[in-house]
Parts: sequence; structure tokens; C-alpha cells
Amino acid sequence: MAAQTFSVRDALVVDGLADSIRGLRKAKSDLPKVIAKTTRDQAKKVVLPVARGNWKSQPIQSHRAARAITVSATATGAAIRLRVSAVPSAAAVEFGTHIHFVFGRPIPASQMKRRVFKPWRGNQFTVTRGSSTGYVVQDAIRDTLPKVEATYHDEIEDAIAKWVRRG
Repeated sequence: MAAQTFSVRDALVVDGLADSIRGLRKAKSDLPKVIAKTTRDQAKKVVLPVARGNWKSQPIQSHRAARAITVSATATGAAIRLRVSAVPSAAAVEFGTHIHFVFGRPIPASQMKRRVFKPWRGNQFTVTRGSSTGYVVQDAIRDTLPKVEATYHDEIEDAIAKWVRRG
């Protein structure tokens, strides 16, 4: 479509105003998708392998890492999800536990004769000085955050520039 010329009482002339408005409307619907895809890819390439590696280094249930840790993203951020619904013991792998249940009976970790989850480290509400929560996902996020911050903005700018060139 050819660019149109609009004038306001012969004082202001705008060439291509309709095309510009159309392009901005398209950007409003397309750019969040582009940003979400780039954010998800960044979390999937950088953080997810470290989190799954942390899980596999735990002394128990290493084969469940792929089902327990997943990635999701929106235009405003990414999330590394610990899916306790898919793997009920995921919270114990992440945070550790004081008590283990054997045949429905609670047994303290100190009395267990087999490999068990690491000791309770706390959660976001019980952080004490010198300790940190989580053995798997939260450690992976803390370890990879500088790398993600270093490359995230460049990747987002590149993705937006590709979208703009593509039109």
C-alpha cells in the first residue's frame, strides 16, 4: 500500500502515518512473543542444564531430574519450575529434609541406614546468616545469574532488531 499524506490545516504533514500506526499495532502483539521466546531460550540454554546437573549430583533419585525441572517464560521474565506435582520428592531434593518416612513411619535422617536426601537447609522464609536455601534450582540460578545478565540484553536487542528488519 502506498504511503498516505495527512495534513492538519496545512500546518502539519505526516507521510505514512497509517503504515506507522499499523506497524506499532503489530509490534504490540508480536514483540512480547519474540521477547518471551528469547527469554525462554536463554533460561533453557544456560540455567536449565546447571539445575539438572545439580539434581543429578544429589545422592538419590537422579533419574527424575528431567521431569522435575522445567522452564517457562513470558515477556516479563523466565521461570525455572520445580514440579512437585510430577515428582513428589522434588521439594526434598531441593531443600533437604529433617525426617524421612519409611512405610508411613517418620524416621530422623540420623537413624537412616541408606542414602537419603541432604539435611534441611531451609526455604525462603527461614534463611539465616551464612546459609542459603536450595541445593538444586536456587543454586543454579545464583551460579548462572552473572552469565545470564551479561548476555540477556544483547540477545533481546538482536531479536528485536531481527523482528524490525523482517517487518
